[in-house]
Amino acid sequence: MIRNPDKAIALFRSINASYGVYACLGNHDGGRTLNQMINFLEESNIKLLNDEYVIIDERFALFGRLDANPIGGFGELQRRDISETIAELGVSMPVIVMEHNPAHIKEYGSETDLILAGHTHRGQMFPGLLVTRAMYAVDYGHYQKDTNSPHVIVTSGVSTWRPPMRIGTNNEIAVIKIR
Repeated sequence: MIRNPDKAIALFRSINASYGVYACLGNHDGGRTLNQMINFLEESNIKLLNDEYVIIDERFALFGRLDANPIGGFGELQRRDISETIAELGVSMPVIVMEHNPAHIKEYGSETDLILAGHTHRGQMFPGLLVTRAMYAVDYGHYQKDTNSPHVIVTSGVSTWRPPMRIGTNNEIAVIKIR
């Protein structure tokens, strides 16, 4: 729930991004408030990628994945096999994937260059970060299994999940420069 959606919409609309602002849905975005979330993102000038991609400046493909385990479901929206979606692309260029939950990084191989994830909140509160560290190959920061695997960056995000507080972790917006 967003306490002041009009203020948030104005803030998001003020982002000056040459190639647009993009998002993918997470596990808490489904269910009875799914349409509200979709409308909020549209009003905010944020392009929602639901298991689809966009080509950015003819330089790379950006994929937005639907979360694999949405609470309440995504209605008609269905998560697709990523290899089918990448095969549709049919061109050779770097591939960046927005995948909400880093538990799914094992689905990607050398056809993917970078995966951006969140979901873990970096444990949100101590000792939660010990739990997320044990559950995920990477629960925070940069990871690459081997040289044939994609780079993965997991942020702690800007929000919380019950209770609305953090202890031992920080809210963050990551700035990633791609060259």
